[in-house]
Amino acid sequence: MSHAATRQHRSRVPWALAAVVGVCSGLAGYVIHAARINRTTKQVVRVERLTDMMGSEETPAISPDGQAVAFVAAMGGKRQIWVLQLSGGAPRAVTKDDADHYGPRWSGDSSSLIYFAAGAIWETPTAGGMARVLVDAVAPGDLSHDGKRLAFFRLRDSQVELIVAGRDGSSVRTLTKAPGIGIYSNLRWDPSDKKLAYQQGRNLLVAEVSGGDPVPAAVGEAPVAGFTWAPDNSGLIYSSAQGTAGPLIYNLWFLPRVEGRSPSQLTFGELSYEYPDVSRTLGALVVSRRGLFTQKFADTDIVMFTGLKW
Repeated sequence: MSHAATRQHRSRVPWALAAVVGVCSGLAGYVIHAARINRTTKQVVRVERLTDMMGSEETPAISPDGQAVAFVAAMGGKRQIWVLQLSGGAPRAVTKDDADHYGPRWSGDSSSLIYFAAGAIWETPTAGGMARVLVDAVAPGDLSHDGKRLAFFRLRDSQVELIVAGRDGSSVRTLTKAPGIGIYSNLRWDPSDKKLAYQQGRNLLVAEVSGGDPVPAAVGEAPVAGFTWAPDNSGLIYSSAQGTAGPLIYNLWFLPRVEGRSPSQLTFGELSYEYPDVSRTLGALVVSRRGLFTQKFADTDIVMFTGLKW
């Protein structure tokens, strides 16, 4: 599990581009009232707290078999990858290197994790064993659902390239190139493995794996803190601070792939829900939950929503 810290065209899908403005209100306990267009009934959604460690637990990823959640939390001053079995027990550190680790993602068979550390994307078996370098990169990547392809960002000739390659880094193909400025993050395959979505600053972009320029899925003035694809490929579930002022509160929104439909807000209140990930097996959603700036802003935990509809 250890490694040296020195290793560092166009889609025709009609995405909604409208901005939604609103003021969030009312969250009591663990009951969430979800607002949807043309829906008058209320949802009572169960929210289960999964972690309670000191500090922040962030960027959760639920395994395809629905049995475990991986996330990032600090240990010994460095960000490490942890795994929590949903059947019970304490979280277990999968990495223990003298480096910061980011963006855990599961393999399709739930037997291993990939992550970004020290300028590269690594893969490690979750049951134990040595981590190995897959490719050099500038940000976390993602494995296709069939486990055969790896998507990642690399920097070449002062440009950021979106790359699709074999899982071992072979058969490299460049999908897009962009100026090497700004932040590129949260790269994700769609459920069909035909598209890739990612963040570029506050914008969400979608690229066809077959080729062509990326298309804006959402262009926002508000910060975005992660997103995931809906399991049925009907749209994107993303975390955004839109509609808030003062201390930023990040709520979950659903951006449908239906022309003329605007994003709909899924959560409300004084807590932030960031970096969502969805389980197709459980029909559940995991997020990192954060309090207000005026509370324990540095302390976040991982929670799981069941029953949340979009």
